[in-house]
Amino acid sequence: MNNREMGKKIRQALEHAAPAGPEKLSEILSRCDHQEGEPIMEQEKTKRVIPLWARLATAAAAVLVIGGGCLGGTLYYQRNLAVDSEIVLDVNPSIEIRLNAKEKVREVTAQNEDAVQILDGMDLKGTDLKVAVNALLGSLVKHGYIDDLANSILVTVENDDSQRGEQLQIEIVEEINRILSAQSIDGAVLSQNLPKTASDDTLQAMADKYGISMGKASLIQTLTTANPLLSEEGLAALSINELNLLLEAQDNTQQDAIQSVGTASDKAYIGEQAALQAALSHAGVAESDVTQQRIKLDFDDGAVEYDVDFYTIDREYEYEIHATTGAVLSYETGLIGSARPDGSGGVQVSLEEAKQAALTHAGVSADSVAFTKTEQDTDDGRTVYELEFQDSASRYDYIVDAGTGTVLSYKIKAISGSSTSTQPSSDAAVSLEEAKQAALTHAGVSADSVTFKKTEQDRDDGRTVYEIEFYTSSRGYDYTIDAATGTVLSYQYEDIGGGDSNGGTGISEAEARSIAQNRAPGAQIISCELDRDDGQMIYEIELRDGRTEYDCEIRQSDGAVIKWEQDIDD
Repeated sequence: MNNREMGKKIRQALEHAAPAGPEKLSEILSRCDHQEGEPIMEQEKTKRVIPLWARLATAAAAVLVIGGGCLGGTLYYQRNLAVDSEIVLDVNPSIEIRLNAKEKVREVTAQNEDAVQILDGMDLKGTDLKVAVNALLGSLVKHGYIDDLANSILVTVENDDSQRGEQLQIEIVEEINRILSAQSIDGAVLSQNLPKTASDDTLQAMADKYGISMGKASLIQTLTTANPLLSEEGLAALSINELNLLLEAQDNTQQDAIQSVGTASDKAYIGEQAALQAALSHAGVAESDVTQQRIKLDFDDGAVEYDVDFYTIDREYEYEIHATTGAVLSYETGLIGSARPDGSGGVQVSLEEAKQAALTHAGVSADSVAFTKTEQDTDDGRTVYELEFQDSASRYDYIVDAGTGTVLSYKIKAISGSSTSTQPSSDAAVSLEEAKQAALTHAGVSADSVTFKKTEQDRDDGRTVYEIEFYTSSRGYDYTIDAATGTVLSYQYEDIGGGDSNGGTGISEAEARSIAQNRAPGAQIISCELDRDDGQMIYEIELRDGRTEYDCEIRQSDGAVIKWEQDIDD
């Protein structure tokens, strides 16, 4: 191999080895090459002529040394200094751990005030992940955030490499379970891997709004997706153990993204059996008379509660029992009709089919109405669809059997006024006044001590009924009276706590309507109803201006607008 061939090979090696790019390479090589046409002078015998290939080799070695230093620095930074993963431990305290690629802690930060107490000046920088988790779990147990009453913890791993994230998930969950087991705590660990993607925007907005972690926001999103009746705001105030209990109670929760190990502790609550006994005692029903029952942990109005539903041979009961105190929050009972289901569910009709059945019955087309409510529920022991829709002239309320598609009851209200249009009935042998008196007698209150909110005739399960609602200063009542016999078919009452109990003093309905219309000039009032909410009398007003809908709530006592929502019909 001559000098020229050797030089060519060294040049090729340099091109592949140099990190500085072709420009820097050319500069280095220019220092090694002699100028074209310049003669190589004969050197003195004491000096040796260094061949071109040798000079190129020396340059290559220098480049490799320099390049190796750059590459080594980059690798050092990536493995030791750069943040590779972010891990958040949520109980109620929320703690973030930032790791490098070697699973060494770069930083531990408190995400809320409770977490400041947990860290308590701990310096975990540079420690192994398992050491950090051990120290943090020990502090959580020490300060009483994890025990037999509340044993749940949420682990959220953020890493763009899904496989790496899943690996960390497994490692941390195993370590947490080991630590809790050593503390004789039967723990429940939820874990999830959240790659950093553009879809995080929604979760980040929720996290910022309520001051919670992205991991907790993701868990709340899972719960509200499964049950839209749950509110983000209410769930954000709950602990991870409470959220885990709700997660376990959901019938249709998609848990693909959330891994669960262990069972959330319910020892802080009275338990399902105690909740059932509280409901049975209140109803005056022996457990031996119960033919069917369902108990489910739920969350409503800022409180964890048990939904207790049970049946006797001729009556159904629905109770809400406070999960901590066992107090009866609300209840409803009614006679069971001949069409009581066998417990199989019986949903044979889709929502769209039910909507069409209601539209056909009402004699209107789908393109002429706007649906305001489409909800599946249980009524008299059967699964039904509750549908509300309206056109330019009327508002329609329908209940359709989910098993057969039969219209069970309906109500049509003229939009132009507050009068209710109901189908005439030949079996209404009892007058409205007689029905009102029957309800008052059953409730044990006098006419002069109540304010009637609703008195109207309707159809339910093929019979004509009166729907009667009234309230005293401390309690609200809801009755359904058989219009043929005067029998109480169903009733419900709810204790009214605190707030405005003025029994109807304050602004009039006309004044409330005026306030609402001043907010939306040109809009037509669709409905205006006086209702009691959290101890206050509230005018609930719906308005419409073309495709724009408005929902307004006005406090009766002072005329304050406490809710205003605007929406455009698609």
